[in-house]
Amino acid sequence: MKKNLFACLLMVFISGTLCYSRPLNNDDRLLRKTVNSKPLTVVNAFIEASKHMDAKLLSMVLNDNANLCVCLGSKMGKHSKDQIVSFYKKLGKTDLNCEADYEIISSSNTLAVVRVDLKFPLFVQRNFITIEQGEGGLWEITQVNRFNENI
Repeated sequence: MKKNLFACLLMVFISGTLCYSRPLNNDDRLLRKTVNSKPLTVVNAFIEASKHMDAKLLSMVLNDNANLCVCLGSKMGKHSKDQIVSFYKKLGKTDLNCEADYEIISSSNTLAVVRVDLKFPLFVQRNFITIEQGEGGLWEITQVNRFNENI
């Protein structure tokens, strides 16, 4: 009798937990819809992710096929989204000593090109980012071209 009562209570507890709990990643989906709703929110998220080395936020704004091209003098360094995000994860959240600014170069209903400057004490990192509106109306960064300029 006690075993049956315990089993019934256990089933009620488990079913109640399953019915009223929501998936852990539901908050991430809501945050992504907010962050990726407009080109400007994507730009601001890119700035925050870059200034604080936030892998999760960077992953939200980058398209799965996004590339980061870095000018390395006479050659180009090309990195995928997975490489960039794993690098940010490896470093962990770190506050960089820089100020940020941006300028919208050009925009249309489905595409925007924005220059994001991260101003460090000894140099400026210029990021030319291409933001495209994808399926579902969400905006994502599809391309980043990065140049470092001495001050």
